Amino acid sequence: MKRFTLFTFLYLALGVCLTAIALEYPNLTSSLQTSLLINAGASYIVCILSTFLFWREATIRIYRRRNSVVILPWLVIGLKIVLMIWDAQSQNWTIEAFLRAFSELLIVLMFAEIIVITWRVKSEH
Repeated sequence: MKRFTLFTFLYLALGVCLTAIALEYPNLTSSLQTSLLINAGASYIVCILSTFLFWREATIRIYRRRNSVVILPWLVIGLKIVLMIWDAQSQNWTIEAFLRAFSELLIVLMFAEIIVITWRVKSEH
């Protein structure tokens, strides 16, 4: 059975935004445009996969096997945000630095979904 969650729509919105930026922004370098389009495609794939039940079940299985993994998503999200801010600041807050950071939001969204799923599993028990 397919399930649509808030994260399904967030993945879709991220993919649409990245595609629109990559196709409509006139002065992007080809490598940045390629990166944006690849991340948009990955976001669309994750959007489709997140509708299937195995996506949630795999997360729950990993959570139940290793309770020590609970802190890992928090660490990844925190490190990713710090690195995105560091990169933008080191390049004097240019639009290219913001777009590069924006294209990496898929990782943050995926780990945020893992956190939400594990919270729901904890509340069920």
